Amino acid sequence: MLFRHTLYYFIARGLPGLVNFAALAVFTRLLAPEEFGRYALVVVGVGLANVIFFQWLRLVLGRFYQVNRHSPEQFLGGILALFLWVAVPITGTGLVLALLWPDPIWRQLLLLAVILLLTQAWFEMSLSLAQASVRPGWYGRLSGAKALVSILVGGTLAWIGWGSSAPIVGLILAHIIALLVFSAHAWRGLSLRLPARDVLYGQLRYGLPLTITFALSWVVSGSDRLIIAWIMDEQAVGEYAAGYDLVFQTLMLVLTIINTAAYPLAVNALERGGESAAMEQLKQNGQLIFVAAVAGCFGLIALGPQVVEIVIGAEFRSAAMMIFPWVAMAGAVAGIKAFHFDLAFQLGVASHWLVVTGGIAAVVNVGLNLLLIPSFGILGAAWATLAAFVAALVAGALIGRRIFTMPGVTPMVWRALVVGAFAGGFAWAGASAFDGVWSGTMGGLMAGTLAGGFACWLVDVAGVRVMLSKRFRS
Repeated sequence: MLFRHTLYYFIARGLPGLVNFAALAVFTRLLAPEEFGRYALVVVGVGLANVIFFQWLRLVLGRFYQVNRHSPEQFLGGILALFLWVAVPITGTGLVLALLWPDPIWRQLLLLAVILLLTQAWFEMSLSLAQASVRPGWYGRLSGAKALVSILVGGTLAWIGWGSSAPIVGLILAHIIALLVFSAHAWRGLSLRLPARDVLYGQLRYGLPLTITFALSWVVSGSDRLIIAWIMDEQAVGEYAAGYDLVFQTLMLVLTIINTAAYPLAVNALERGGESAAMEQLKQNGQLIFVAAVAGCFGLIALGPQVVEIVIGAEFRSAAMMIFPWVAMAGAVAGIKAFHFDLAFQLGVASHWLVVTGGIAAVVNVGLNLLLIPSFGILGAAWATLAAFVAALVAGALIGRRIFTMPGVTPMVWRALVVGAFAGGFAWAGASAFDGVWSGTMGGLMAGTLAGGFACWLVDVAGVRVMLSKRFRS
């Protein structure tokens, strides 16, 4: 079931992810580094506001939808009422702040940021509902429509000279169109009523610590751009963001696809079969997460020069290659922490401990950014990010095992290293066998994928050998 659901979500999220990489290629060619830097700062700021005000609702929806599967209308009506209760004052405050901002360029960008915050939050609520109800087809239609409209509209506006506003307007319209076409039915006809006090208290107790945790995660993944803008300039932010987003989002896309399929299976196993059933599911989930993270990291590093030249505009490439391997390692560590070790706190309904691990990462990240960026520039920011995620992973592993019984990681680690060595080594060899950028990329990708797949069969990742033997026998 895990592999089948992962395949569904690979199509549902993978194809929109490819469109997003195309968008990165378009915008780094049509926008100047300082324009891309302003856009990146808006995205980071909207992401922080989204996490602080709306993330907890998405987490509550994902964790408790199955618990309320016998009366979903009442549950979703409460979620919708809470969303509107939060959105109204946030909108008013954001508009006042934007209108009072002295810089005319940033005044316009902040007005757009307020609209983007609301549309993005609502869009992600719908994605969470699709995931929680285990409907990858609906999830894919939402994601695909949003990705396609954003690149078409944003790319067109960038081409005619809208600058930093172009991709933001593209995102806003993409969210609205996707929601109207594919998600309006899910929220229509619900009774808007806030949950009962005890229910709301339980939701807040679960969701708010995770909100703080995600806000602290933003400090790790987003504050570096603000510090770069403060110490350096907006051009440096654009150069850093282009390289960081390429490698980090590539790896996190793969891991998010797996987790999107795997997490609901773990929750269902826990709710229906107890901790023993959850443990068996977590063994499979964890093996797949570890293998994908390590193999993806090695493969990206092996193909880094070719990938950067294909995707990133010429003005951004040297900076992207400088930070590429460090961000790849940071992405692997971050994915393993978020999609494996953090599950102990989520399934154990002890999410307040994530504040501790997130706080450790945030302190390490900000401290090292302030220390390293003045001397090493954007490379120092990449080092700080990697160190912060490593510190958070170690803390999460040590604390989490006291909260919820998780499977041992030794089998996961050695399988991941074997598959990663096969995938990365053959990807490098395949890429080196060709002189052209595209031929090298395709050769390395095919060689790495085939070698990684063979290694997965060899070490029997998540029972794939047994599954394939049964399939061919039947």
